[in-house]
Amino acid sequence: MKKSMIALFLVGALSFSCADKKQETVEDNSKKVEQVQAKDFTYTLDWTAFKTPEKVGVAGTFTDIKLSGINKDADNIEKELQGATFVIVTSSVSTKDPIRDQTLATSFFSKMTGNISGFFGEFTNDTVVVHLTMNGKTIEKQFAYSPIQDGVRITGSIDIVSDFAAQTAFSSLHEACKTLHEGKTWSDVDIVVEIKK
Repeated sequence: MKKSMIALFLVGALSFSCADKKQETVEDNSKKVEQVQAKDFTYTLDWTAFKTPEKVGVAGTFTDIKLSGINKDADNIEKELQGATFVIVTSSVSTKDPIRDQTLATSFFSKMTGNISGFFGEFTNDTVVVHLTMNGKTIEKQFAYSPIQDGVRITGSIDIVSDFAAQTAFSSLHEACKTLHEGKTWSDVDIVVEIKK
């Protein structure tokens, strides 16, 4: 398991949509490419951001992620990931909609400092603390995790504004997408990561 769940955030870190508003149910655009085969493992990263007063979900991922510091001598996946560091290149945001991706890259991520990075703390009692840096601000965020066949599933959410002081980027995206979002862009983003050996 050499390059795993780095992608977790990202958080996602994150993104909001600026595409055709005809998709009024959760837009599941990332499922086709998010699974990546590496040497010893596979991982998937899904984020869901939200738009419109009805809180319609928009799904996506990142295509450029890097993980290092895996403990190859550990006897389970949780211990292998503990202390591992990750970098998510925000310009690689992907929702399977080129226009939306360009809007996210130029109106949102370009307004923040640097990429998304961090490292994993100890996996214990069904939770893991992730040390996450976005927009130049580092926080400790608790995520839930559960065992799945041959791996773990990690879930949680972040808030772009309250967690990472990214009001400027958030406002820029909201203005760019205001009409398509029917005047409402949400600052919270849900994240689901699965890592399998």
